[in-house]
Amino acid sequence: MSDTGKRPAPWPLILLFASFLVPAAIAWTMFFTGWHPSGTGNYGELVQPPHHLDGELRDTDGAVIGGDHFRGRWTILMVRDGACTESCVERLDETRRVRLALAQNADRVRRVLVLPEGAEPPGEALLEGHPDLRVLFGDDPVPAGRRLDNEAGTAVSLLDTRAYRMMAYPEPLDAGGLLQDLKKLLRLSNIDLERLQGLSEDD
Repeated sequence: MSDTGKRPAPWPLILLFASFLVPAAIAWTMFFTGWHPSGTGNYGELVQPPHHLDGELRDTDGAVIGGDHFRGRWTILMVRDGACTESCVERLDETRRVRLALAQNADRVRRVLVLPEGAEPPGEALLEGHPDLRVLFGDDPVPAGRRLDNEAGTAVSLLDTRAYRMMAYPEPLDAGGLLQDLKKLLRLSNIDLERLQGLSEDD
């Protein structure tokens, strides 16, 4: 007797893959179309082409952190060439406010601070004010051949959900520009996922 029952649609699996691939696809679309945020502020500079981070990083306990750590969420990456001094604290405060301003989308963005191996870690009092911050140690994870002309003056970088570094923000950091870029990227991600969910409901 042949099986005439309708096979279940594979939409749950498709949506799972889309939740990781759609944000990265947006980043590549931005690259090929030359998209750049409008406005008069210092918005992010598109990294062409986007690239994975290099190098080996470790957490405060010495555990090796692989590239998979940066997957799944957008990442605000801050790389310093020494201990977290006054200017570093400023960037932490600015990026904390940016993340909080995302409201219900805040959990879709993480913050990572990379310090050189052997650098003094931030004090407990500072970290208490930044409970979402991940502090890592190691060489600059940005490949030397993929750095921008103004890389020495980079405040933060933005990584997509597949750990591709795709935007860089020069000093002094325009926190408002970073916020607007993130809002736009998160909104576009939501639109594409809602379209896929709509197709699933129509099936």
